[in-house]
Amino acid sequence: MRCNMIKFMSRRETVPAVVRAVRNGFRSACRLSGEIPDHRRLLLGCSAGGDSMSLLDLVHADARRRQWDIAVVHLDHAQRGESACEADFVSEQGASRKIPIFLDRIDDSRLGKGLLSEDAMRKARHRLYQKVMKQFGADVLLLAHQADDRAETFLIRLLAGSGPTGLASIRPVEKLGGMKIVRPLLGLRRKDLRDYLKWRGLVWHDDPGNEDQATRRSWIRHGLLPMIESKIGLDPTARISGASELIEGEAQVLHAAMGLLLGQLACVAPGPAVETFDLRHGIWRNADALLRRQLLRHWIWRMRRSPHPPGRKAVEEALGFIEQARPRSELRTVEGMMILHAREKLVAFNRETGQVARIVAAGEYFPRKTAEKK
Repeated sequence: MRCNMIKFMSRRETVPAVVRAVRNGFRSACRLSGEIPDHRRLLLGCSAGGDSMSLLDLVHADARRRQWDIAVVHLDHAQRGESACEADFVSEQGASRKIPIFLDRIDDSRLGKGLLSEDAMRKARHRLYQKVMKQFGADVLLLAHQADDRAETFLIRLLAGSGPTGLASIRPVEKLGGMKIVRPLLGLRRKDLRDYLKWRGLVWHDDPGNEDQATRRSWIRHGLLPMIESKIGLDPTARISGASELIEGEAQVLHAAMGLLLGQLACVAPGPAVETFDLRHGIWRNADALLRRQLLRHWIWRMRRSPHPPGRKAVEEALGFIEQARPRSELRTVEGMMILHAREKLVAFNRETGQVARIVAAGEYFPRKTAEKK
């Protein structure tokens, strides 16, 4: 017994500190999120990259102890010649661990239109995730974003002029389109995850496009962040990621407050309308310009059911529409949602609703003329 114990302790001492930090960071994030208890079905959104392979290995290592049922989903975006090989690699990684794999590929009809935007690829992934979550019966979707991703996203959104919601960057826990998303690697660094994989003897295939500084994210990763570190002598990623976490808390408070106020201003409308927004309510009439912008922003955002809120330009356009537009005029918002000005209310419709149907449906919100007394 004593010899076995000495041997066990010796093996444990050989584990590098970075490997223990990665394992402990992952387990701590799972515990603190409160969204990944034992006996859950977990779906892992995986690319062939180092972050995804780290997530796959960490989850698989704890699956038996935590009694997790796990599966992997991968979308081949078909934007590079290597993508088919990477899909095969992900499939092999799942098969070697006896994990169910759900693979899909961007439809060929979309490929003839040229390279897809990052936003289009993200939407395609989310559609696949929602489909597979239902098929697998998953409780939670796990994604492999880490601290460096969070810092880069913060700077991208800062340069785009985002407010608190955008600067919260990538969230550790998020609900999107009925999916519960958890990112248990968000407190870990990209380099540490690759050191973990090397120690484990595992391979991965990072997207070579990540080295091309012609893209904004790659320039921030390989140009801006290293320059900041060399100039101030401090690691900017850790501080930016920490700032994102603080801003996230503030954004959650703002979001909750706007939800309470919108409960007084907006309500579900009979079809084909979606919602109405009361322009005569005291909350709106007494609000200053800043509060009005936030109320409109959160109202449009809520109806869009998008992970990203409408930008400042769209919100300013909606505010100007309310203040200047004539009754029965319409505004096409972000992603094509239609808002009709009904004098005392705004009436929102999905873009699929025809113009005649919108006008007829909104007619009930206009004051009716009373017949003149004889």
